[in-house]
Amino acid sequence: MLVLRALAAAAAPVILASVVSQGWISTQDMIRSGGDVADGVWRYLGYFTVLTNLLVVGVLAGAALAPDNRKGLNAPHIELMTLTSILFVGVVYHLLLASQWNPQGLQKLNDDVLHTWSPLAFAAFWLLRPRGAARWSDALFAAVWPTAYSAYSLTRGAFDGHYPYYFIDPSSMPWLIVARNMAGLVLAFVAGALALAALDQGLRKLGPQN
Repeated sequence: MLVLRALAAAAAPVILASVVSQGWISTQDMIRSGGDVADGVWRYLGYFTVLTNLLVVGVLAGAALAPDNRKGLNAPHIELMTLTSILFVGVVYHLLLASQWNPQGLQKLNDDVLHTWSPLAFAAFWLLRPRGAARWSDALFAAVWPTAYSAYSLTRGAFDGHYPYYFIDPSSMPWLIVARNMAGLVLAFVAGALALAALDQGLRKLGPQN
């Protein structure tokens, strides 16, 4: 438990610093493009990566403060949903999005933290939890985050015309394709969460709990 708490306490502020730092960079870019601070913050908070990393920070901060607490953001089903979400952030980014830009300097550091080190750190944190807490039904709960984000993103886009991710952008493809992509995303989350729940149960059978 000491290692888990130390990991959570170390990772949470680093990830939060990268979220804030990248938000500052993005807001400065928006200002240079003719917008203002409010425009920059609004645009930045439209990204799944940002919101998911903030969720990660919340879960890790809770564990750092009260590692034995398994309620609220630290309930097993929330932690499973968070793990599934941040792992998908890393996988989708590296498979579909990383090739579309080439960040440098501080932006590159933030990029690495938010898309690579955050998923790895949270996976390590989750593996340090006592095994057997994840239930099969928790995998369905993992669909809540991508479903809520999809509704949030489409609603935002209907007002400002900006869709952060091309695969759920109805301005560039028919709504039927957008719906198919969203359904595929949700199913992928459930499948991923089921695999993680199976891993949790398998590790419980292999040895004593932490």
